[in-house]
Amino acid sequence: MKKLIIIGLAIAFITACQEKGPERYTQDSPQINTVKQLIGNYNNKTYDTNIYADTSKTYYNSKDNPITPKEAIEFHKQAELAYSQRSFLDKDQEYEMVLTDDGETWVNCWLDWQGTLAGNGQVVNIPVHLTYQFVDGKIVREVGMWDPTAVVMALQEMEMKNSMSADEKVIQATIDNVTKAWNANDKELMYENLVKNVTRTANGVTIAKKQSDYGDFMDIYHSAFPDFKVNLDKTVIDGNKAYLNWTCTGTNKGEFMGNPPTNKKIETHGFSVWMFDTEGKAAREDAFYDNLVVYEQLGYSMPMPK
Repeated sequence: MKKLIIIGLAIAFITACQEKGPERYTQDSPQINTVKQLIGNYNNKTYDTNIYADTSKTYYNSKDNPITPKEAIEFHKQAELAYSQRSFLDKDQEYEMVLTDDGETWVNCWLDWQGTLAGNGQVVNIPVHLTYQFVDGKIVREVGMWDPTAVVMALQEMEMKNSMSADEKVIQATIDNVTKAWNANDKELMYENLVKNVTRTANGVTIAKKQSDYGDFMDIYHSAFPDFKVNLDKTVIDGNKAYLNWTCTGTNKGEFMGNPPTNKKIETHGFSVWMFDTEGKAAREDAFYDNLVVYEQLGYSMPMPK
């Protein structure tokens, strides 16, 4: 009798082990395929509310004030007007389906979104997290989270430029040309936008008193960093002055400050105050930045003050 009981328990144990419950986690399911179809519809601008349940609620960057699937589609259509192109990128997409302890079915996805602003051609990249709850094969809840700061700031900058006075637009054009000249090491373009006796100071030290001095200064950086680039983070124009926050990047391929190349990359941030003459040409730049940041990134020792 004892043996029969033990055999029975063993059979029951084996049977229980062989019986599979529902999958709690997977990266391949009909629900994931539905979400991929939804992403494809967004990229192709072929919206389809049939994927959603009639009572589905959508939340974008909020826990409150849900919108309906139709309202979500209208939201996307209105947003499209700001872009000449926008889509989720194919690269580095991640999808997963999870069955919670409460028996709810959720699909999570992590995607990279890219848009080109119609007003100025600026390309914006934003990581996005989307999550969907499914019931009977339909989406009943959609939640999207992303940081819209880059887009908002770009749109605000375009609006500011559109509202500029004629004089401010001339100054802005000079700033754009100076930035372009820096990035291309185009001294001819730079000189066209500088007065002949242009002055440049760096942290209070005068390093240029004429156009050729400024050109020599550009050569120092482009010889040391052939891929040297300047990006303007923020521009404020006030009368004949402009206040610029900027970021410089580059790879050290040549001698710099008497040091051999390191092949290391730099990224440094700074602030410049520019003054312009009545024709909108740049007459003076006072730049402020931390040289120690560049030296540390290159592995140099900071030179002793003379």
